[in-house]
Amino acid sequence: MTGDLKTRLADGPCFGVSCRLTRTPDIAAMLRDCGYDWMFLDLEHGPLSFDQISQTALAGVEAGVTPLVRMADPSPPAIHRVLSNGAMGVIVPHVDDPETAAAVARQCRFPPLGERSVPGIVPQLGYRPMSFREAAEKLDPITLCVVMIESPAALEAVDEIAAVEGVDVLFVGASDLTFTLGKPSAYGDPAVVGAMERVAEAARRNGKIAGFGGVADAAMAQRYIGFGMHFILAGNDQTMFLQGARSRLEALRA
Repeated sequence: MTGDLKTRLADGPCFGVSCRLTRTPDIAAMLRDCGYDWMFLDLEHGPLSFDQISQTALAGVEAGVTPLVRMADPSPPAIHRVLSNGAMGVIVPHVDDPETAAAVARQCRFPPLGERSVPGIVPQLGYRPMSFREAAEKLDPITLCVVMIESPAALEAVDEIAAVEGVDVLFVGASDLTFTLGKPSAYGDPAVVGAMERVAEAARRNGKIAGFGGVADAAMAQRYIGFGMHFILAGNDQTMFLQGARSRLEALRA
């Protein structure tokens, strides 16, 4: 089973990649050998089927690259299905208040800590005989609940959201946030920088992890990492492929 990403996040920055282009589970071992810590599998905007996401997530477990799934539907059945089929945590977009954060967090832990449904089998733990009690004891501490901060309403309530028991990570969706703040794609605008710092401080005050995605400029991303944001979405496989392909062709033509 994949290592405990939560523990690694407490020690320093951990980097992930959004898997949009890749259709086979090989991406998990590739990311491992490139040094990445986690993978972002997207049901909100991504084109992958649930079956592809499940197979890739299980490959991530085997490779030690923690698979997390961004939900399109944060309802309990949808979250339970993802967590029953390979994911080691969920990323829920557009969490604007502590009530929504608490509802999501409850679905990430088994009773009595939460309301996660007990499945017939948990493939993340392998296939040796194991009681459901033992499975729950193993999974509860390491399943990540990540809520996305993407709006002025979420920023206003960020301390209350950060204080919710069971929420592990406050993840700024930087692209959506720039739009909702009226600063489209202006990742270095003072309003956006201030929002990032506000989220980082709220996470720190409440013993949680902060992170972000959507910031392509490395210098700007490093600035935000300097705020103490440790959960970093480095980019997506499609953009990385295009950058590498263009760079290679330019080098050969030169």
